[in-house]
Amino acid sequence: MKARLARLFRWIRKQERGDSLLIVALMMTALVGVTATATDLGMAYVKTAQTQTAVDAAALAAGMNLPIDADDTTKKAKTIDIAKEYLAKNGVENTDEAIITFGDYDHGAYYSIDVVQPSVSETAFARIFSIDEITFKREAEAKVVPCAALSDLVPLSIQEHVLEEMIEHDATEHVILKYGENTDEVENGSFGAVDLDGVKGGGANDYTSWLAYGYQDKLVIGTILPIEGGNMTGPTYAGIVERYNACTHFPSSGGCSLSNYSDDCPRVMKVPVIRYTDDSHKYVEVVGFAAFVLEDYTTYADEGCVIGSYVDMVNVGAVDGDLTGTADSFGVYSLVLTK
Repeated sequence: MKARLARLFRWIRKQERGDSLLIVALMMTALVGVTATATDLGMAYVKTAQTQTAVDAAALAAGMNLPIDADDTTKKAKTIDIAKEYLAKNGVENTDEAIITFGDYDHGAYYSIDVVQPSVSETAFARIFSIDEITFKREAEAKVVPCAALSDLVPLSIQEHVLEEMIEHDATEHVILKYGENTDEVENGSFGAVDLDGVKGGGANDYTSWLAYGYQDKLVIGTILPIEGGNMTGPTYAGIVERYNACTHFPSSGGCSLSNYSDDCPRVMKVPVIRYTDDSHKYVEVVGFAAFVLEDYTTYADEGCVIGSYVDMVNVGAVDGDLTGTADSFGVYSLVLTK
């Protein structure tokens, strides 16, 4: 009887040791699984973040071409190529799999671009569970919205109704931003110049400096400003000469012009779009902003005229953009990421 009990106890102890080994084996398997999951998910997270950076950069770079006319197939193709170029620059290898679409269609043009990039993160440890890869996709959308505030303006202007009529009739070249003589468009000494700091009678020095180098404080839509009365031929000539000659682009062709220009060139001038507050024509309200490529000043030097051709301009950043959808568009935009 004692011998049988002894054998029974020995058998139980053997069984306990076996259970312990089984438990240890199961725990090791679980630990390896957790390690595999953590490591491979960590690698996937890093690649996801890198891909997100790439699609953000691609959307912003391509968005600089917005808005795009729906019928302009050449510009649309070029914009898609720019997006793919920036995907590749940021480490994406399979750019042909990118899905790039235009959106926010309005009045025949697109105002946003969406970039979706599928990607794959290869696994290491998770392969023991037959998981060879983790697939995902990242997306970014860039959109242009009208600027509601702007700096680096010149102290010239264009009336809202004049600009709208020019755009409607596709007559946006050789636009008068400051008149040089008493024509029908000149009212009570208002030749088109405005006092950007709001202090009436700021003087020729401020006016000339702002023409040459831009007004560095910000103007906001809705601001009321006094006009700079009079022709001011001399101060106009001095400031415009300085600005025109500051261009360093395309030296072989005489610098920036409407057919070939750089957005950051001094010849690309930003001006307030205005409406007069009353029939006295002494004060104006800023209702938006427009951009013009300055034309050769020597043609109009004796008249005190300033002539430019209308262009679209895109500035990166949401700070000065109108995200409420209430500001009117006059061709100067802020580019923002909306996804």
